[in-house]
Amino acid sequence: MGTVIRFENVSKRYRLGGLHPGYVTFRETLGGVLGAPLKRLKGASSGRRETIWALRDINLTVRQGELVGIIGRNGAGKSTLLRILSRVTRPTTGEVEIYGRVGSLLEVGTGFHPD
Repeated sequence: MGTVIRFENVSKRYRLGGLHPGYVTFRETLGGVLGAPLKRLKGASSGRRETIWALRDINLTVRQGELVGIIGRNGAGKSTLLRILSRVTRPTTGEVEIYGRVGSLLEVGTGFHPD
């Protein structure tokens, strides 16, 4: 039987504290303007950003007819792996090959902005 999903050395890194892509709300703009003097008084460095690896060097092969379950603790990377599989998110490094179609059902709240 042939391979239907293949992850090769897949990793995903997120940068915390940086500007997110897309639009910026009025609240975020106002908060940034009003908070800048306070950050300077505290001596906070705006250039330093923390990175977090949600996935690191994942290798996975699923063959036709196989069933796969993904289990793990909170923060283990299960949702990130499924987002990459659904092509909602791109991996930072590595290669993903999918043969066939993927249908995804994302968790409730995806795509809703809190404002």
